[in-house]
Amino acid sequence: MSHYFTDNTNLKQNRREISFRFLGIDYTLLTDDGVFSKDHLDIGTETLLESCMDLDIKGSVCDLGCGIGVIGVVLDRNFEVEMTGVDVNARAVELANINYRKYDVNGTNIVQDGVSGNFDSIITNPPIRVGKKVLYRLFQEAHQALKTNGSLIFVMRKQHGGKSAQAYCATLFGNCTPIYRDRGFIVYQSIKVFDNKEN
Repeated sequence: MSHYFTDNTNLKQNRREISFRFLGIDYTLLTDDGVFSKDHLDIGTETLLESCMDLDIKGSVCDLGCGIGVIGVVLDRNFEVEMTGVDVNARAVELANINYRKYDVNGTNIVQDGVSGNFDSIITNPPIRVGKKVLYRLFQEAHQALKTNGSLIFVMRKQHGGKSAQAYCATLFGNCTPIYRDRGFIVYQSIKVFDNKEN
């Protein structure tokens, strides 16, 4: 069975557009079968973006699990950022780059399992269906890829493991604070205040 967190390049193409409105701005992005939330802006991502509007996001930003590029498009519109989107789904990455070009986003998207590099912020609506082992590995990589004082910002439902993810990130980073709640989703922020080489 095909999932949005797999390589769906062999899936029959069925491209179309989805539209949504965020902070009074209308967006229309290209989508396809075999990608996350293919028919609409999902509530988790919308909640995550709403929380970001209250933060001072700038510099190099990674969208971990970028899908079709919604987060990058919206953040670039509202902040001075350089976006890097990563996703294991090559079809999603291709669409994300098309959507970036349409909105003249400062950045690019690449096919990659996890995150590496050196970022000021890593923002993610994580793929919880991959399981805790993979999810926590992504959190570990995020910690390693953040600059000192950089932030990991992620959204989860409490009943989908939000509390345990918060506890894990608190151990990893030394902190993990709920910063926004809406419609059953909680947005958490962990700040890299030290390098924990043992994790």
